[in-house]
Amino acid sequence: MGRVKPFWDQNRIFLSQVLSNFGTVGAIAPSSPLLAKAIVQPLQDRPERPIAVLEVGAGTGVFTARILKSLIPGDRLDIYESNPRFCGYLSRLIQNQDLQARGVRCNLHNVDVRQLEQARPYDFIVCGLPFNSFDVQMVDEILETLMNHLTARGVFVYFEYSLSPGVRSRFLKAADRDRLRKVSLRIGRFARQHQFGCRQVWWNLPPAKARYCRKGSDGSGLPEMNRDKEPAAPLVKN
Repeated sequence: MGRVKPFWDQNRIFLSQVLSNFGTVGAIAPSSPLLAKAIVQPLQDRPERPIAVLEVGAGTGVFTARILKSLIPGDRLDIYESNPRFCGYLSRLIQNQDLQARGVRCNLHNVDVRQLEQARPYDFIVCGLPFNSFDVQMVDEILETLMNHLTARGVFVYFEYSLSPGVRSRFLKAADRDRLRKVSLRIGRFARQHQFGCRQVWWNLPPAKARYCRKGSDGSGLPEMNRDKEPAAPLVKN
């Protein structure tokens, strides 16, 4: 197979899927390199032992490429991407990484992450799924699945666009506005329970926040200004 052309191929495939599957893609442009850097930042403080990483909703692999650069011999990356076109692109991207020579295992799954193997824990989970495009039950099921597979001191990272749901809801029908309101409340409750840090990324279309979560974190008693500060290192420790 030919090598993946990072910019043109990535944007061409992304645009084609936005036009045909906007409800499940949920974005207007691929994530920026700066957002990818913020998302993968916890891996800079990884434990010295081999780790297991899970990426969900990888799309065209903007986060995937960053994750792979941070992995060392003995590490494992599992990718769950339900979109077949994105999965085909990711397969070529992974093949170009020469991971076997680096001693890194990478498995790509073209299925819903809710089918995740039950007994597999992860030290680091990245979620690129567009929660605002789902119903609240699906969001609940995904979050429960991911947190159940996170190790006790692992880090779960997701992002949300800084454009408020109230602005977006003006362009939606009544039923979709109600769905978006319920999803926003659910995500907000999750962040208050689990978030320990947040990083604003303005250089993204649209601007976005990377949110860092753990099983035992509880930001409900913290003022908003503290919950949105950049996370203090180290982020991942045993």
